[in-house]
Amino acid sequence: MHTKDLKVTLDISSAGPLSEADSALLDMVNRTQAVIHFTVDGTIIEANKNFLAAVEYRAEDVAGNHHRIFVDPEYARSSDYSRFWERLREGHSFSDQFPRRTRTGRRLWIQATYAPVFDESRKVIRVVKIATDITERREAIEDVAKALDRLRDGDLTHRVKVSKLPDVGILGEAFNNTVEGWNALLGRVSSVTGTVRKISDQVQLSSENLSERTSTQSAALSQTAATVEQLTETVRVASEEAQRANVIASTSSSKTEGSSRLVEEVMEAMTLIQKSSGRISNIVTAIDAISVQTNLLALNAAIEAARAGPAGRGFAVVASEVRQLAQRSSDSAREIAELIAESARHVSDGVDLVNRAGQDLGEIFDGVGGLSEIVGRIAHGFSDQSATLSQINSAICQLDRVTQENAEMVVQSTSASRLLSQASASLAGEIDSFHTDATAKAGGPQPLRSQNDTQRNGAAAYPGFNGNGLAH
Repeated sequence: MHTKDLKVTLDISSAGPLSEADSALLDMVNRTQAVIHFTVDGTIIEANKNFLAAVEYRAEDVAGNHHRIFVDPEYARSSDYSRFWERLREGHSFSDQFPRRTRTGRRLWIQATYAPVFDESRKVIRVVKIATDITERREAIEDVAKALDRLRDGDLTHRVKVSKLPDVGILGEAFNNTVEGWNALLGRVSSVTGTVRKISDQVQLSSENLSERTSTQSAALSQTAATVEQLTETVRVASEEAQRANVIASTSSSKTEGSSRLVEEVMEAMTLIQKSSGRISNIVTAIDAISVQTNLLALNAAIEAARAGPAGRGFAVVASEVRQLAQRSSDSAREIAELIAESARHVSDGVDLVNRAGQDLGEIFDGVGGLSEIVGRIAHGFSDQSATLSQINSAICQLDRVTQENAEMVVQSTSASRLLSQASASLAGEIDSFHTDATAKAGGPQPLRSQNDTQRNGAAAYPGFNGNGLAH
């Protein structure tokens, strides 16, 4: 019956009987496709069994009803829907994928063509829709789309059910394989990120400790440099004083050589005095002997004068005076002898003292000479130490400068380590945003779901426009 009506419709359109080939084509379409006929206002005339099976209606339930029973009620009340039928009445045709509702409210997707049928005057007398049920394909594609949305949100635990349709099934298998690969990759990346985070934390801690130690070392070096500089100045001053002491010691050594000769001459003079005292003592002894002899002669002369009587009285007076002079000479000679003896003792003591003084002065002179040599060596040593301390001071200043540069580098390294740690933490946070199989097994947090699922579901289920921008 449907084929006959369709044949009549096409007869009206073509103004001639159908050929055998056209009849065979129409029969094939009716057997393989879902076909439904409408009036120009959208009232259902009839539908074949393929269409009725797809929408879960009986023929008597759809005949005489409007097409809107197959669409969402909200869309059926829209101006887009009215405009859709207006365009069909004007002679336009539409081919697209359309969401429809079955009798039980189940969503149905069809690949359909709405085409007007014309009479001989090119007036639209009815509308025919030829459709194919693509619900399984569309749902499989939507399943992949939802899975891609979840993948975009970092959920790597979701898998799609592989469709039995070969082309869509390949897509589902590719998605599942991709998710498996991402799980493995992110597992390795997460492990590496954790290691990098630990290393960066250790590097940052080490850099901070090194920075503190370097700062302490820099301060210690600065203090050491100041101390060494002060010590260098002290040694320089001591070196100058030692040089002056060396000059004074050299001068004193030269003078002690002259003093040594002077002491030797004094010792020789004391020896000569001692010898002269001995000769004077001998002379005084001789004078004393002469005085004794003179006294004896005077005594003899007095005796002879007494014998002579008055004639010898004058001679007796002279003899008496001579004896008195001899006595005084003898007394003086004894006093001189005593003085000379005392002087000899003093001279002997003086000679002993001079000898000891000479020995002591000799030792002093030797000590002064040795001291002069020591002072010379000390002055030379101070000069060497001053030069060495200057080099040390220069080296410490250079080391202090290098240490300060190292401290700046350590600060930069610490900053870089901190940035690395922050970047590692940020990367770890990004990795943690993925919900992988491992985190699912460990009971990790679920990623935030996107609003696109809901938006896509609503829009895809009952879209208001087709690919041509017209209401379906």
